[in-house]
Formats: sequence, C-alpha cells, structure tokens
Amino acid sequence: MRLVLRTILFPVILIMSIMLAFSKFIVSISGVVLGVISFLVTLGSLACFVQNDPVTGIQALIIAFLLSPYGLPKIAIWIIAYLEYGKDRLKEI
Repeated sequence: MRLVLRTILFPVILIMSIMLAFSKFIVSISGVVLGVISFLVTLGSLACFVQNDPVTGIQALIIAFLLSPYGLPKIAIWIIAYLEYGKDRLKEI
C-alpha cells in the first residue's frame, strides 16, 4: 500500500521540487531588484519631507518598507518555507 502511494505521489513531489527551486531563484533575484527600488523610494520620501509634504513622504516610506527585504520578499520566503515543509511531509510517506 505504501509503495503504491509513493508511486502515485512521486510526480507531485518532483514537480514541487522543480517549482520550489525556481521560486527560490526568482525570490533571490527579485530581492536584489526590490532592494534597489526600495532605496530609491526612500530617497524620494526624504525629498518629500524636505519639500514639506509629509503625507506623500509617509506613503513613500510605507511603500519602501514593503519593497525592502523585510516586506514582500520575507512573505515570499515564508510561503516557500511552508511549501518545502509540505513537500518534505509528502516525502516521508
């Protein structure tokens, strides 16, 4: 019974492994690009504060935080970690 279940789940595990490897690559590349964009948005928000436009400056700081490595890339890494955990649980069967 266990051998039959492993045989059925093998393609699913293989596809998950390929998708996770590709996702890790995309997240690492996008983290660098988003970090640069976050830096530029932070400079723009500082310019807004200098020009006495605090509302736009605060909005830009929030966007810069979401684009920084602590924002959206961290959420993507968290999702990938849970998918890897699921893949490992399927391998244990």
